[in-house]
Amino acid sequence: MTDRIVLAARNNALWCDAVARSHGVRTTMDDTAWTAATRTPPYYPDAVTLSADVGEYDVLARVDDSDGCSVKDSWSRLDLSLEDFARLVVGEWVWLDPTASVPSPSARSWRRVTTTEGMAAWVHAWASDPDAEAILRPALLGEGGVHLLAAHASDASDAPLVAGAIVHVAGEVAGLGNVFALEGDAMDTWREAAAAARDIVGGLPLVGWEAGASVEAAVAAGCERLGPLSVWLK
Repeated sequence: MTDRIVLAARNNALWCDAVARSHGVRTTMDDTAWTAATRTPPYYPDAVTLSADVGEYDVLARVDDSDGCSVKDSWSRLDLSLEDFARLVVGEWVWLDPTASVPSPSARSWRRVTTTEGMAAWVHAWASDPDAEAILRPALLGEGGVHLLAAHASDASDAPLVAGAIVHVAGEVAGLGNVFALEGDAMDTWREAAAAARDIVGGLPLVGWEAGASVEAAVAAGCERLGPLSVWLK
């Protein structure tokens, strides 16, 4: 499973990189970790580990580890508590094999978002609070491999947006994340999002990470659990 976690973590780090760069943040990446030179946007880490063997101080030496620093520990092996970090989230990496069946009967219509107006509507629906609306910027529409997907209540052109997801193709896999639903069952939404993503990425595996009940939604869609990850916050 370790090789799959490497692929999933690297894909996620490249997505974090795209978001950070859209805010003007300088970043670096090697086989050990992805890191940001300055603080990243809310909900995004300042570092993502890319090796199971990386040490706590190897990571912290690369970032501004003052209050507000966050680290995504991709193997959930670090102990940053001695540096006054708290484990904020424990999640799991998930993997959807191209051969796995994903039944997705739905009256909802999934479409790619290609305009700044469409993205503004998507972000407004996705954001948990007004401040979150500033995180995902229109520049991401021009980022290679990034696809925003919006589910509408029907095929009608004016049908309301009721769910969404983001697909990020990078390397040998495609990341599926930011899955949300304003209406409908979370498990059905994950299945539909996976099916819509496959229409874009073809035979690439879908990877991502989820926490809490969202893990079960991903598993119900056919995903395999790969292993735990932690997000630390100071």
